[in-house]
Amino acid sequence: PQKGISFLLIDLTSPGVSMRPIVNLAGDHEFNQVFFDGVRAPVANLVGAENDGWSVAKYLLEFERGAVYAPKAGAMLEKVKRLARVCNVSDPSFSLKIAQVEIDIIALEMKELRVLSSLSLGQSTGSASSVLKLKGSELIQRVDELALEALGFYAAPVQPTGADTNEAVIGPEEGRVVCASYLYDRAISIYGGTNEIQRNILARAVLGL
Repeated sequence: PQKGISFLLIDLTSPGVSMRPIVNLAGDHEFNQVFFDGVRAPVANLVGAENDGWSVAKYLLEFERGAVYAPKAGAMLEKVKRLARVCNVSDPSFSLKIAQVEIDIIALEMKELRVLSSLSLGQSTGSASSVLKLKGSELIQRVDELALEALGFYAAPVQPTGADTNEAVIGPEEGRVVCASYLYDRAISIYGGTNEIQRNILARAVLGL
């Protein structure tokens, strides 16, 4: 079922190529719709063998999925701790959530270091990239949720007129930045192959189901 797809490089300045911007939920423009109207690409731009393009795509996806997530999640968690201090969050259950996420970030970092070591030896990431994508994306989303919880009312994307935004403590843009990060990171468990797909890959490749 994966045969018949070929992988071609296409110059975006080619006649017939046009783009239309996509603005995401967080209000950022990162991606575009790309339209092809009678575009021709030279055969020399073929990557890999003809009709074997999905193999090339899967290899590229290993690296997209196998990104390093722990450093970003760790930096985000430190910010959450600061927000919790300045917003006087003293709920013991919140501290427990922080500790649980921190443990998971350390465990993920160890996994990432093992994968990086394998890559340095010229080995493929294989199904490990699905593990990193699955756990890394879920961790970042959990940290985003903790940031919203720490800020409480101040995490609202638009503050009501005349509201006390506590700007001297958290800064005038803090709530909007945290909310935008939360909205953007909703996509992290979708791009590169949804987390449901990663679970299917692991079930087949690792568990043999």
